[in-house]
Amino acid sequence: MERLQIQAQPRTGTTKGQLKTLRRQGMVPAVLYGQKAAAKAIAVEAKDLHRILNSPAGMNTIIDLTVDGESTPAILKDLDRDILLSDRIIHADFLRISLHDKLEVQVPVVVVGEAAGVKEGGILQQPLREVTVKCLPTSIPEHLELDISNLALGESLSVADLQVPADMEIVTDPDEVIVTISAPSAEETAEAAEGEAAETAEGGAADAEAEE
Repeated sequence: MERLQIQAQPRTGTTKGQLKTLRRQGMVPAVLYGQKAAAKAIAVEAKDLHRILNSPAGMNTIIDLTVDGESTPAILKDLDRDILLSDRIIHADFLRISLHDKLEVQVPVVVVGEAAGVKEGGILQQPLREVTVKCLPTSIPEHLELDISNLALGESLSVADLQVPADMEIVTDPDEVIVTISAPSAEETAEAAEGEAAETAEGGAADAEAEE
């Protein structure tokens, strides 16, 4: 897994005015906590936070966070965004981690393959897009794949159907449905039939014009 080197600076200012000044300078106020050590108020560059979020592992990226010359492994645990400008981060939480201790993280689930039920006219629905897993930080996957190729109309796959390495534990309820193939509603079927009829009619009119 990719590891990013991030520089942070200690932060003493806590008033609204001081925090606004910090943000105008391209910095984001943050806190570093965990591993039974005292929480530390810090500030990081906004561009570094976006670099973390745009990396393949996103929030699960292992960060070597350096403060006052001391580096510690951490992950980005939480973000607060501007309610008007979602791309603007106004606060961040970093969690100190041990590379030798397992931790719980959210991992995206990506479906692969073309479901047999979809070929039959069914509708693919994925109500669950992330699961919680417990593993070593260095073993956190970018995502988990779920093959839906054999999924027929009316069938579903749940968390229990995910395949993970022996050293990884899935914390999410195994009965939670990840993906299902449902039959189209009568209204959708009627709309599809009308669409096909309209296309046929247009095709016939075009052929008639061509013959003339």
